[in-house]
Amino acid sequence: MSTTFVYALSIAVAVVTLYGLVRAFGHERREEGDESAGDSPSPEIRVLSRRRIGRGTTLVIVEVEGRRLLLGSTRSQWCALADLGSTATSREEDPFAPFDTELARAMHATRYRRGWKHS
Repeated sequence: MSTTFVYALSIAVAVVTLYGLVRAFGHERREEGDESAGDSPSPEIRVLSRRRIGRGTTLVIVEVEGRRLLLGSTRSQWCALADLGSTATSREEDPFAPFDTELARAMHATRYRRGWKHS
């Protein structure tokens, strides 16, 4: 093989690699912010609160499309625990009432499953 052929081949491989990287990263940017791509925009997800409750377990309250959801996560999976309702609440209403109610229900169910005394 001639030296010219080796250099030409290495330059071609470098150009193809750079082209692939530009296409891959350019595609992700288009999905995040550009709505003119023709696809419907993905819903905005906001993390409202996150509380670690043990080793590798976390409770997370997120807001998606005007709804609050209580999610639980472990090291291996995520689970939707409760739908806490709409985020549009009146000023007199306690915004954490659905969360408190659902948390009390979940704690009661856990105690019942484990056979603890009910209080």
